[in-house]
Amino acid sequence: MAESSGRGEGTRRRSTVQIPIFYKILIYMIFVAILPVILLGIISIGGTESIVSIIGTLPSVLLLTLITVLVVLMWSYYLARQVTRPIVELSAIASRISRGDLPDKELEVISSDEIGELFRAFNRMINTYRILDTLAKEEP
Repeated sequence: MAESSGRGEGTRRRSTVQIPIFYKILIYMIFVAILPVILLGIISIGGTESIVSIIGTLPSVLLLTLITVLVVLMWSYYLARQVTRPIVELSAIASRISRGDLPDKELEVISSDEIGELFRAFNRMINTYRILDTLAKEEP
């Protein structure tokens, strides 16, 4: 859903709470830190018939390590993509603007965290540039 600059022109807002990127990364790091403990607990729940007693200690540790590494890699990819995708998009738009190709409509603001604030500031900058460009063309 798009959010406009807040002037009341048909604005639709998300009802979800947006968490700042810093806190998202902190939560992800805490999750990654406790993941091995969670997996060890799952492995040891079976008591004497647990995975450790069935396949042995060394294979269990290797399995735990492999699962942890895979989850950390997937989580890291998701986090990196979530943070960098809007920045890459904004960079491409900035390159187009530097060549004089202004977007026809405002950029879609997809969140209310730091990235969303950057998009709103970019929309204000584009609107100011349009006004200045129009005034420059009107002067004799």
